[in-house]
Amino acid sequence: MAPRTIAVVQARMGSTRLPGKVLEPIGGRPLILWTVRAVAATPGVGDVVVATTKEASDDPLVALLQREGLRVHRGPVQDVLRRVVDAIAPLEPEVVLRQTGDNPFPDPGVMAGQLERLAAGPFDYVGIAGLPLGIGGEAVRWEALAAADREAVEPADREHVLPFVYARPERFAIGRLADPPAWRHGRYTVDQPVDLAFARALAERLAEDRPPRLADLEAIVAAEPGLPAMNRDVEQRDHRTAEAPIGQEDG
Repeated sequence: MAPRTIAVVQARMGSTRLPGKVLEPIGGRPLILWTVRAVAATPGVGDVVVATTKEASDDPLVALLQREGLRVHRGPVQDVLRRVVDAIAPLEPEVVLRQTGDNPFPDPGVMAGQLERLAAGPFDYVGIAGLPLGIGGEAVRWEALAAADREAVEPADREHVLPFVYARPERFAIGRLADPPAWRHGRYTVDQPVDLAFARALAERLAEDRPPRLADLEAIVAAEPGLPAMNRDVEQRDHRTAEAPIGQEDG
């Protein structure tokens, strides 16, 4: 029997480098709805909850999500680990798929592969190693996530949710996709204005009204080599800068 898997998408309006990006329109819909739709389409995911903050600035985000009939949890701004845990604990997960609301094009097939790898390993954590930014998620066993919430004290560990787990391979079994897909362009996340422009350009070229796969995005990039130049040189910060988690920043 497959483990009960709950997906959590963390999102807020107060991004430091591109405020309000989660509600920016991409191809006729807000960025956050691209993210949630892709996560919900991931085979093996039983339910999805969006974890945002109690700040008044996030009221418009909450209003949109509620109009769409989506689960929403509001928690602390900086203690994102607690926010995530509190959002999903009532749903009694065995496995958690974490995604951030600044990734409009996460690939449901890739994320399903991460969940399968977690189970088959067996691993406690399977992350984004070997993948372009914004395409994968983070799959983690509930017991490992709950341990992080109980024990993590460093602000960076609590802000960025899973460093406590993947930085301790002596304690937790850390895996990666056995055969990550080949890719040309390494950046499909939205952190800067040029990333948003790139995402909009991709959306204009997507042929089907379904969550795109990495292969769809890569086909566009291959056909128009000028497109990836839009954001190829953006420097992505990680949790060690106390600025952003690995690959993503939505706070």
